Amino acid sequence: MKHRFYLLLFAFLILFSCSRIQPVKTEVLTSEWKFRKAGDAAWLPATVPGCVHTDLLDNKLIPDPFFRMNELKVKWVENTDWEYKTSFNVSAETAAFTNIDLEFGGLDTYADVYLNDSLILNADNMFISWTIPVKKLVKQGENSLRVYFHSAVNVGMEKLKKVPYVIMAANELAPENARSNVFTRKAPFHYGWDWGPRLVTCGVWKPIKIQAWNVNKMDDLYLKPVQISEEKASYKAIVELVSDKEAKMNFEVLVDGTKVESKSDVGVSKGQSEVSINFNIAKPELWWTNGLGGHKLYTVEVRMMDGSKLIQTVSKRIGVRTLELVQEKDSIGTSFKFKLNGVPVFMKGSNYIPSDIFTTRNTLTNYKRVVNDAVTANMNMLRVWGGAIYENDEFYDLLDENGILAWNDFMFACNLQPDDSLHLNNIRKEAESNVKRLRNHPSIALWCGNNENLRAWYNWSWNKKYSEKDAATLWRVYEKIFYQILPDAVSKFHPEVSYWPSSPQAAGNKVSDRISGDEHDWSVWFGDVPFSAYAENVPRFVSEYGLQSFPEMKTIRTFANDSDMAYRSPIMEHRQRSQMPWIAKGFNGNEMIKTYIARYYKVPDNFEDFVYVSQLMQAEGVKFAVEAHRGNMPYTMGSLYWQINDCWPTMSWSSVDYFGRWKALHYKVKNAYREVLPIIGREKGQVQIKIANDGLSDQPATLESVLYDFDGNILWQKQIEINLLKNSSPVYLTVPENEFLAKGNPSQMVLETIVKAGDKELGQNLYYFTDFKNLKLEQPELSKSIAKISDTEYEITLSTKKLAKNLAFFTSKTDGFFSDNFFDLIPGKTYKISFKGDSENLESELKIWCLNDTNHK
Repeated sequence: MKHRFYLLLFAFLILFSCSRIQPVKTEVLTSEWKFRKAGDAAWLPATVPGCVHTDLLDNKLIPDPFFRMNELKVKWVENTDWEYKTSFNVSAETAAFTNIDLEFGGLDTYADVYLNDSLILNADNMFISWTIPVKKLVKQGENSLRVYFHSAVNVGMEKLKKVPYVIMAANELAPENARSNVFTRKAPFHYGWDWGPRLVTCGVWKPIKIQAWNVNKMDDLYLKPVQISEEKASYKAIVELVSDKEAKMNFEVLVDGTKVESKSDVGVSKGQSEVSINFNIAKPELWWTNGLGGHKLYTVEVRMMDGSKLIQTVSKRIGVRTLELVQEKDSIGTSFKFKLNGVPVFMKGSNYIPSDIFTTRNTLTNYKRVVNDAVTANMNMLRVWGGAIYENDEFYDLLDENGILAWNDFMFACNLQPDDSLHLNNIRKEAESNVKRLRNHPSIALWCGNNENLRAWYNWSWNKKYSEKDAATLWRVYEKIFYQILPDAVSKFHPEVSYWPSSPQAAGNKVSDRISGDEHDWSVWFGDVPFSAYAENVPRFVSEYGLQSFPEMKTIRTFANDSDMAYRSPIMEHRQRSQMPWIAKGFNGNEMIKTYIARYYKVPDNFEDFVYVSQLMQAEGVKFAVEAHRGNMPYTMGSLYWQINDCWPTMSWSSVDYFGRWKALHYKVKNAYREVLPIIGREKGQVQIKIANDGLSDQPATLESVLYDFDGNILWQKQIEINLLKNSSPVYLTVPENEFLAKGNPSQMVLETIVKAGDKELGQNLYYFTDFKNLKLEQPELSKSIAKISDTEYEITLSTKKLAKNLAFFTSKTDGFFSDNFFDLIPGKTYKISFKGDSENLESELKIWCLNDTNHK
């Protein structure tokens, strides 16, 4: 009898334990993958996540598309279908769960997915993830998974043929009537851009996971701010759940490991539901942008429990801050500025594109490099441009950690969209998916609908290319996407962040007007006007502008041969994607680089010198623009140049090339974006010295101005004590220009201005009285010594007998980082520059260029 009792008790306990919910189990499929051209017999090794081009490269089946004109030799890849396959094992433990899902983080793009030869998914959007229930198909033991990728170009062309008119798509490298990217929700820049190659790829570009669960699971967590103050930050943790049946669950909220709130016996309904839990953070440390304060991140963890048994935990990091886009009417127009924690902040930064055309080669190392380059150059915002991808969370994690805000475009750039209800629904899913995925990052400052679509419609006359009926149809699609679908996604899932329909545009969804909204100022470069145009009618917020240059010779030699070393050689012409036929037939970016060099410099005959001077020209032009923008605050409250990085080695608008090598521009903006910047300019016969100060408090300071001749003699000097005003850029000193010109030859003197607080230099700038091509530069007679500080650090000490203009260091073999570069040396001063890198002997590989003598030293 007793024996029978224990048997019944044991059976009851087994039954009871089985009825309890088991923890959610998630695994990443790391099995070996293979791929083939569809229909081929042989399968070859593949890497997942990855893409077909990198797999073909790894198997030595295509040449490097980055070298010379090899891009054209691999064009066949885009018109081909490809297959990928793998197998994976499901354990008995996993098979026992009542629910098993396959989660596809990202498939590029038209993909038929087969599990054990059963079709489970027809994917058609690169930008969204897919979760497929597979409990009925998956089996214990070995399972097969196969993905068939249809050519995105072929599918797009079939759709194009069904439309009776051309849907405009600027920048796709194809004839106007064969541009198919508008029909496919895939990274537009894969189809080519005016700084990148056409390499239309496919593949499993994000991880695939298998997730097993019983009864219910947490699908998403949104940490919605309710009220933020220095005393308390109030949040609402909104948990999205998926459930098999009704249940009662317990929830806990922990902040940095400490429980701050709990909720017991929460009724969870069958299907999809939400649970909201209010919690507070006492006396929070606020999140500030780079240069203004710390970037404290709190880890918030939500635990779901069945009784006291932990079923699942989800955690997110948040930065406690308030952020608003302020648009207030004033006497001129309407402001456009960001307020962080109640303080207006001038946005200093750049536009960002992926650091490789093959998106899976954008590794954490790449992300760290780009973000570090932004931080080191004193930036506080990057614009994630709308012609590429919604970046991975790892990228935003780094922005969060370093106090860099993200202007986030949705992925629409320089094109119209087809009138197709399925396409519009696809866009809706894409918008909601990515807004939800990224909304907890404190770095997200803005969601912007598109890049230049509104400008193209009106200023590029796209609205006049169609019949009245067709134009009305296409404009209705525009309104549907950018005035309904996208803002609805933001207001529903990320309401604390502003939505801006198009960049650039004016207030009221009008074409940009410079007195409201943002502007892409391409009068310089595409308009072929002098740098001085940057200071004329300065816009409220300049979200794009820039000039091109060549990368350094070490980078050029990775894609060109010795025979290609001329600025308009066939290889350089192939590489240059910026075409400007409105200026002259065959006129392109290479010719525009020379045109701008000739405006301000003597054009070198030697190609290596031409490359070097192209970087000086680019740097000086953007420096002038930054000074015009910062000198116009608070009317102007943002300056984001185009662009910080490259997706392949080429000549472009970037300040850092594909290999992470800083151009002259990045060194210039590092100084121009300092918290304090003296700005020297001429106004009606007067030399004015403004000081832009992004600091949050006034402080006493000293303004020192010294006029030197090129021998280092002091011709004039003035020192005044000032009250450096916060968050402004007023004029602090005005001197009649004739007072300087009476002191010497304007082609042989330079004005240096330094702002100090005690002995600490806050900011510095130089001013020349004529164009650089008119300067009378003599041989500088440099003196230098190099001291090795450690295995990876050197110190270079420099002096000169004559002014040395734009002294530049390059290393012939190793890569490294100079603390300063492309700078001017004033005679009588000693300059100390550090170099960090792996050079065994810096002296032996150091090359020096100087504008005084552009021949190699």
